[in-house]
Amino acid sequence: LDSGKVDYGRAVPCSCSRGELRRKKSEFLERYSNLGALSRLTFDNLSPKGRTANAVSQEHFARICQAAKAFADNPEGWLVFSGSGGSGKTHLACAVANRRLGSGEPVFYIGAADLLDHLRSAFSPASDITYDELFEQVKNAPLLVLDDFTTGSATAWAKEKLEQLL
Repeated sequence: LDSGKVDYGRAVPCSCSRGELRRKKSEFLERYSNLGALSRLTFDNLSPKGRTANAVSQEHFARICQAAKAFADNPEGWLVFSGSGGSGKTHLACAVANRRLGSGEPVFYIGAADLLDHLRSAFSPASDITYDELFEQVKNAPLLVLDDFTTGSATAWAKEKLEQLL
């Protein structure tokens, strides 16, 4: 709506370029997210009762799914999923990330083991990114999805780095 007022204090893109700017922002956020093929994991294709036939487990998963949706809409604090392998933790975490991405919000996904490998390799002289740059990128992510986080068999260095992040 053109009010007739001239605002010399801020740059405003013309209407013809807004669509292109939105597309570029979306592409940038998708690359930054590191989700790759996991971008297909959404709430829409998540079984709301999980993968089990057990009624109690189904009800429990449904409550967790609702909590994940609420967090995706208003991410405050932490949301931690724990459970056995194949229980849907990664799908839930990626569904949260993809909902935020769909809202135009930055998200960074990485598996804990991959993160530690990248941090170690950043010490190499041949690395394209310094350790500090990578660590700060992960540490300052508005929403960090750290998958397969476990410290059970981690080295002292790995535990220290993960604790520094969190």
